[in-house]
Amino acid sequence: MQSIGKNQIGSDAILHGPCLSTLLRFALPIVLGNLLQHLYSLVDAIVVGRYLGDLPLAGISVAAPMMDILTALIIGGTIGVGVLVGQQVGSRDWSGLTATLSTALLGGLGIVAVLSVLGIVLGRPILLAQGTQKNVCDQAMIYLVIVFAGMVFSFLYNYYATILRSYGNSRVPFFVLLLSAVLNIALDVLLVGVLHTGIWGVAVATVLCQVVSAGCCCLYIYKKCPPLCLYKGQWKFSASVGRVILSYAWAGALQQAVVCIGRFIIQGMLSGLGTETVTGYNMGMRTEQFLFCFSQGISASMVVCLSQNKGAGNPRRMQRFYRCGILCELVLAVILATVCTCWPQQLISVFSRNPDVVAAGALYIGTMAWFYIAAFLGEICQSFFRGIGRLEITMVASLGQVALRVFLSWLLIPVLGVRGICLS
Repeated sequence: MQSIGKNQIGSDAILHGPCLSTLLRFALPIVLGNLLQHLYSLVDAIVVGRYLGDLPLAGISVAAPMMDILTALIIGGTIGVGVLVGQQVGSRDWSGLTATLSTALLGGLGIVAVLSVLGIVLGRPILLAQGTQKNVCDQAMIYLVIVFAGMVFSFLYNYYATILRSYGNSRVPFFVLLLSAVLNIALDVLLVGVLHTGIWGVAVATVLCQVVSAGCCCLYIYKKCPPLCLYKGQWKFSASVGRVILSYAWAGALQQAVVCIGRFIIQGMLSGLGTETVTGYNMGMRTEQFLFCFSQGISASMVVCLSQNKGAGNPRRMQRFYRCGILCELVLAVILATVCTCWPQQLISVFSRNPDVVAAGALYIGTMAWFYIAAFLGEICQSFFRGIGRLEITMVASLGQVALRVFLSWLLIPVLGVRGICLS
């Protein structure tokens, strides 16, 4: 059996410590890490809007949903792997953990390579079929080809960060992202603001930072976390283990992806309202995703706490963590709804000076503000089912929600415009 030091893993606190303080301490680095991860796309949009103007900004805004779909598949799949890893850590099943890690890594690399190629080949036809203007599509594809080509590094970071969190360490992924975010800002300003590379410079900066993130996490694991390391002779793909991983990962991946696909379809419905409206809506979505980092950090922390306690056979602690999660989500939702109600234009004006873009984005987040309470509570409910390994329930719920939202948007957008999306 492999040994574990208390300085390496937070399982002692997760399995035996006070629930509320443990949840918050574990969640804080995840929240900050999520904010930094979204900072990549936010900084890209800000730099493009400030230095390159409205056309490249429109390109990066219509590219974002396609990139988000592939990223969502990666994150959703690693969430499923993380639940299984958390259960194995909680039960101290180290041989099973090694088989899970090697199969998930090898299988994930193959799947991401295929998806990246599909994104590069099909990106332009999909954007044009959606009604995207050709000049906007040209800008979007410059960005997408480079980002898709480097998507394997995004997978590697999310894979290593997820298994570190499931192992009980949420701090290292945060510090790695902090380093990467600072580097991303510096590279964006250098390549676009100083060297005038255009939109491809933003994409190159994003990929380079993902390389750094993946490399740092990998290096830390091999230095400090022996149970998570794969050594010579352990790099094996097991079909039987792969089926178990797939039973956890497929629902998480599809759940994350269908949400992004729904946003992508809705974006196409808005194309008749003009480029400024589409760009403003996408900037509103970026702001919304940034705000949701707080909710998702709490829910991700609860998934780890639930999965480890499930593996250790502690159902009462699972109930306590769930109640603490609900309390935290309610407080966060009220605070963020107040911010969106009071300062919607200020939030959107970070991205663009175009008054039409700002008006469309502010209308979206200002209208949605108090609906976020229901969304945050839904997030914590879904994290409960993820934590106990029932990811198929969250997938079905998300699929139904997205299908209904797309249908209602189709009915209401021609009448109410951006408000129709909010009501849907």
